Amino acid sequence: MLSAIEDWERSKSIYVPEDLKKLWCLMGGGDLFDDSETILQPFGSEEYDLIEPVSSVLWTEGLSPDYYVFHKGIVDSVFRKYDGALFSLAPSDLAHMPQYRDLDDWYMKTLRPVYAEQYSLETLA
Repeated sequence: MLSAIEDWERSKSIYVPEDLKKLWCLMGGGDLFDDSETILQPFGSEEYDLIEPVSSVLWTEGLSPDYYVFHKGIVDSVFRKYDGALFSLAPSDLAHMPQYRDLDDWYMKTLRPVYAEQYSLETLA
C-alpha cells in the first residue's frame, strides 16, 4: 500500500505528510465517529471519498489549488501540496487556516475535543 501511495505522490509532484501516509496504510481512509468524519484517500474508494474530486469542489469555492483536502467533517482539513503542512478550514472563511505540527496535533485540536466525552475517550496528559 505504501508504494502505491508514494507512486501517487510522485505522479502528482506533491509532498504528503508521513503520518498521513501511515494512516492511509493502516486504515485506507474512511469514516470515523459514526460516519460524521471522513478521512479521504488518494485512490481505491468512491469518488466522494477521494482527495482529488473533493478538493476540486473546494477549489471552485475559493480554496487555493496549493492544497488537497484530506478530511471532511466538523471542519474540513487540508495539506499543502509542496510541503505537507496541515491546516483546518474555517467553514465561512477559507483564508482563516489554523496550522498543525503533525497529524496528532491536528487530531488533538480538532476531533478529540469534540468527541472525547461522547465516546468516553480517556483523558490524555
